[in-house]
Amino acid sequence: MKTKFSLLPTIAITLLFTISACAQKRNITIKQLPAPAQTYLAKHFPNQAPSYIIEDKDLMKTDYKVVLTGGAEIEFDGKGNFYEADSNKTALPVSILPAPIASYIAANYKGQQVEKFEKERWGYKLEFMNDLELEFDNNGKFLRVDD
Repeated sequence: MKTKFSLLPTIAITLLFTISACAQKRNITIKQLPAPAQTYLAKHFPNQAPSYIIEDKDLMKTDYKVVLTGGAEIEFDGKGNFYEADSNKTALPVSILPAPIASYIAANYKGQQVEKFEKERWGYKLEFMNDLELEFDNNGKFLRVDD
């Protein structure tokens, strides 16, 4: 009896190892961040220095993760555009929120503090310190409470 051997699984595994071998994470300085990320940090977190900054580069994209001395983690894409902030149990500055979202929260969730804020393709998602999550469209219009 002859056994048929397919090269497809072997090629797929080899390709996977090759791609993952090309991924690189390295520590960088704030001066090595793209300019928009530097500006964002200076504007919204002026009193917190970075503890460390990781550049995560692979074949398809580059991301940056900035961990601040206050514990907040801010993430940027390869061009330095913000896409996620997590304060790790402290309040994020309201200044990071688009104006319509900040207004909505002030009017409907007075006194609530934002712990996590994400920019998604479809809009925005935020989480308050009490774990309540809200979703907004790209224009900042409230969509729903996320359970």
